[in-house]
Amino acid sequence: MENKDLKLELIDIYGGTQARIATNDEAITSYADAMLEGAQFPPVIVYYDGAKYWLADGFHRFLAAQRNGSETLHAEVHAGARTEALKHALGANSTNGIYRSSADKRNATEIALEEWPNMSNSVIAEMCKVSHDLVRRCRLEMEKLNRIDSQKVVTGKDGKQYPTGIERQARGDNSTSKDDGSNSSGGGFGGGGKGKGEFGAPGGSNAEIEADARKMIREGEIKHSELDKLVSATALDYADTAINVLDRMKTEDPRRKEAIARIERWLEKQRSAIA
Repeated sequence: MENKDLKLELIDIYGGTQARIATNDEAITSYADAMLEGAQFPPVIVYYDGAKYWLADGFHRFLAAQRNGSETLHAEVHAGARTEALKHALGANSTNGIYRSSADKRNATEIALEEWPNMSNSVIAEMCKVSHDLVRRCRLEMEKLNRIDSQKVVTGKDGKQYPTGIERQARGDNSTSKDDGSNSSGGGFGGGGKGKGEFGAPGGSNAEIEADARKMIREGEIKHSELDKLVSATALDYADTAINVLDRMKTEDPRRKEAIARIERWLEKQRSAIA
């Protein structure tokens, strides 16, 4: 990584690395005026692949400098191509820069899902710095609209593959917000830098993931047959799953009545054995 002044004409802003739904013209004007008054801004973040400088963070600063007729812009240059720039851009401004709107967060999430539909919701959430629930909802909507293919397995944060759905819900996530569940916040002028939740960071343990899976199976979000694949499944998991399956069946369904009768016979047999 190095810091240097780059000619604006060398920086690619049209390579699909803009994660916001749109730029803010008022912010561009404000930045441009501040620059003319001598305000010092953090360097924009670019990735260089030997041929092109891909802008990852600092679109408003770039456009402000361009509006002022500046020829160069101070940049923090990282090694990498469009993919690396996009991964950075998707989570940019989660804790600083111009506040990300709900639409911005959703747009970043949808871009990530289109680029990497085979990655788990946890990976996408950390890449975009949004909530697991937002990713889960976006994935379901995009699959229904055939914008992305439904995945049978996804790659988790630990690099291992898991049955689809295991990470489709937040793991005890208390970082939800009213608008879309993101834990993002606004701040001052934009900046860059890698956060602790960056894509590729070590993920949760198998035990945590299986705990999520058991909960989702019990609540009917994953097929109950998946319980047999989890070594940590308990008798209570099976019991809760059976109860939830019966609760979702119509009262007049003869299969429901038959199942309840069978359970009652089994319980009576168990009580007799204990007595």
